[in-house]
Amino acid sequence: MTSLARRTLDTSSLGVPAGRVKPRSTATPSERAVERVEREIPPLSFRAAIRPDSINPERRTAEVVWTTGARVLRGFFDRYYEELSLDPKHVRMARLNNGAPLVDSHSLYNGVRSVLGVVESAKLESKRGTAVVRFAKAEDDPEADAVFRKVKDGILQNISVGYRIYKLEKIEDGAAQIPVYRATDWEPHEISIVPSGADDGAGFRGKDHAPNPCVFVEHHQEKRTMDETETTTAGTEAAGAAEGAGAAPGAAGAAAEATRANDARVTDLATRAERERAGAIRTLVKRARLGDELATDLVTRGVTLDAARAAVLDKLATADEQIRTEQHVRAEAGEDEADKWQRGAAAAIYQRAMMIETIRAAQKIPIAAEQLRDIALDPGEFRGMSLVDLARASLERRGVKVRGLEKMRLVGEALTFRSGLNTTSDFAVLLENVMHKTLLAAYATTPDTWRRFCTTRSVPDFRVSNFYRNGSFGTLDSLNEHGEFKNKNIPDGEKTTISVGTKGNIIGITRQAIVNDDLGAFNDLATRFGRAAALSIESDVYALLLLNSGLGPNQADGQPLFHANRKNIGTSGAMTAATIDGSRVVMGAQKDPSGNEILDLRPAILLVPAGLAATARVLNGAPFDPLDNKFQKPNPVQGLFRDIIDTARLTGTRHYMLAEPNVAPIFAVAFLEGQQAPVLESELGWRVDGTEWKIRIDYGVAAIDWRGAITAPGA
Repeated sequence: MTSLARRTLDTSSLGVPAGRVKPRSTATPSERAVERVEREIPPLSFRAAIRPDSINPERRTAEVVWTTGARVLRGFFDRYYEELSLDPKHVRMARLNNGAPLVDSHSLYNGVRSVLGVVESAKLESKRGTAVVRFAKAEDDPEADAVFRKVKDGILQNISVGYRIYKLEKIEDGAAQIPVYRATDWEPHEISIVPSGADDGAGFRGKDHAPNPCVFVEHHQEKRTMDETETTTAGTEAAGAAEGAGAAPGAAGAAAEATRANDARVTDLATRAERERAGAIRTLVKRARLGDELATDLVTRGVTLDAARAAVLDKLATADEQIRTEQHVRAEAGEDEADKWQRGAAAAIYQRAMMIETIRAAQKIPIAAEQLRDIALDPGEFRGMSLVDLARASLERRGVKVRGLEKMRLVGEALTFRSGLNTTSDFAVLLENVMHKTLLAAYATTPDTWRRFCTTRSVPDFRVSNFYRNGSFGTLDSLNEHGEFKNKNIPDGEKTTISVGTKGNIIGITRQAIVNDDLGAFNDLATRFGRAAALSIESDVYALLLLNSGLGPNQADGQPLFHANRKNIGTSGAMTAATIDGSRVVMGAQKDPSGNEILDLRPAILLVPAGLAATARVLNGAPFDPLDNKFQKPNPVQGLFRDIIDTARLTGTRHYMLAEPNVAPIFAVAFLEGQQAPVLESELGWRVDGTEWKIRIDYGVAAIDWRGAITAPGA
């Protein structure tokens, strides 16, 4: 008997230990014995359907019925009906509810390219299992979008759920002597879009989908009397019972028949197990591309499937002289060992790239503080290690032999090594983490001015988003002599719009740079692109302000943001205490969109060209009017502005006075889903011999109101 089918007769239900039988005096015909057979079965799939009325094009979601528990014919050599229990105690739902993938035809062997989306939620109902799946966005994954459009148009209507079974219990013999087994311990782990419903016996056919042990349980009705005989086989038990009781020859014949029937069942199970063992070994060797000769040898020698796997790994290790399996698993209390390695190795790179002070400065800035809060800056045992040293360490900790490897090949192995299904190499993860943290620190510490006078908004998607400014009722009406209340019309408001777009680039670091220990590649690339992301927003805000010769973008009425009709043009002339005070009066007289209420706004920010910075600070700080040297006239605008912003992006003498952005915002910067920092994604280089990173930031800039700002041309 091989390890593929291990059969035992469990007499625990008879009240005696294994290996002994119960005395004749206490046995009853209704008592049962349990037969368990452990086999290795592949992961399975099951036909399911999309609910067409549940598709949400905006959220890109759809509801699917992924199981009804219906019977399906399974098996190849030994056919049986499989029935899935929908009892929550029998279904392991954790993986399906923990971000399980939505896949193209179970093609997980294609890597991340086959993932179309994610399972947002899944649940079990009384007669079915349902789930909500969400497809990737069109701009992020055109292939996933093409599948979603076919689903939305009704072209693709079939779903298949992938699952594993760990325990099957026989419940009846079924039609035409085909037994029926109910899965009482099973685990769904992914949902696939498929061209047609899965065949009854369908299973995964991609690589990395190894079989798993499954216990087949049968409950047998015991109809014989037990004797105190030292045996565990049903036939021997029956024979001993007849002989010990002085039974007639007919009883002895029945016992012999029971023995022969039991032996036949055992032989049949062993035959089936042998077929499964041979088939699994040949499939394993074929996937490893080691030839039929090895498969025949392993099958002929009768090795177990586990031993065959070990032999295949030994052959692969001999051929490549690089990869071996880890022989043990390290268990440590506290922080995960892999996390410790990542933190220490990253700290070594930060230190040698002289990024420590930049990161510490970024930790004090709200936009980066949360993500950089727990970052390690002490390299400890990794102090002084080069990039090649870290690449070597990443392989050694995974059990890879690196002795004799030249540097270029070692770095290549470190970037591409996979320790399991759909995993990324430790070294590639390390480089991505370092790049992301360095990029974020540079982005956060890049000086900008737009945050000082603009408001920020969050929008859910790339479509145009609306913002509304409501009017007011003004004052309440007086009652007439009869005390009659008058109706009050709801004043109209104003609408403005804003939308976001994407900006980004791809950068790469080559194996040559890693071998040369060129830490400047990290410092320079990440810092420059972090600054570029921050300065992109800065540039776009001022480009919007400078439209129409500094009067701002055209509004819905076709007039620029600053226009005489809007009463937001300040006093003409050189910037003095008198002209600033005159502009202050103009701003304070602005009314709300309905024209009913005076807003009484106050300027808080003065935005000037760099050439007017000194004059602006003198005017805001002087106790006396700087132009009145004779009588020391008090300065009417002393301390009027809490912030004076000067920038070389403005030229000439035109300047701007703005109210507090949280009171009367003029310019808004909108970010997709509130993500204000750039996003970093990586993959092994296609155009470069190394690793590539895609950096993008999704934002938009717009003028959303004009009442809280005044501009004056100066002189």
